Amino acid sequence: MADPRIKIFKDVSEIIGSVIDLNNLLDVIIVSATKIMNAKASSLLLKDERTGRLFFHIATGDKKEEVKRFELEKGEGIAGWVAEKGEPLLVTNVKEDPRWSDKISTATAFDTRSIACAPLKVGDNILGVIEIIDHEDGSVLKNEDLETLIAFSELSAATILKARVYSSVHSQNKRLRQELDKKFTIVGESPTLKKLIADSSKVAHSNATVLMTGESGTGKELIARLIHNTSPRKEQPFVVINCGALTETLL
Repeated sequence: MADPRIKIFKDVSEIIGSVIDLNNLLDVIIVSATKIMNAKASSLLLKDERTGRLFFHIATGDKKEEVKRFELEKGEGIAGWVAEKGEPLLVTNVKEDPRWSDKISTATAFDTRSIACAPLKVGDNILGVIEIIDHEDGSVLKNEDLETLIAFSELSAATILKARVYSSVHSQNKRLRQELDKKFTIVGESPTLKKLIADSSKVAHSNATVLMTGESGTGKELIARLIHNTSPRKEQPFVVINCGALTETLL
């Protein structure tokens, strides 16, 4: 019989290919990791590049809201050690491990026996860590849990990289569009032109079809761009077609 964990992992991988929003994707990954390993709690911590601190981006479990208020100093605790070394770690008895910091457990009254933690790595760059605490029934984590967590950490890192690339491309595209819009800015102070701009703004917020007529060179395309750029559809493409270049039969 097929391992149900494989199906869940496959489903999560397919979701990543169709969704861009980083928070939604990471939520799906962490919730799925928690479910697969029957973890009592889990969290994803991201590293502040300026300070090196770790902050809780996502957390699950009974104390998730309280946990998200904490930050870890560089190298602090098991999560800090993993982020600093870039190596996964399984600790089956945290109270006997010198790397363990009980700051959060004590403050939230959350009992912790074991932790599995894996780095979020893109190349040599450590973005943060992902960790799980105990099994839901209170039993300690095992090596196979760490192996599964490593797979989820790789998935999470790839998700973050994809989202950042998308964000960068989106920002560049936005800047290019702003530069292009400047090229087609309408300049003028005459009453006629002001009325035309005002009327265009009114039309832009309706679903009406607009027909503009006038001699060649009078600025019909400028007005069309103005209507598009002030409408709710401004994020959609603006397509210019030169009908004069089309044959009568094609029209």
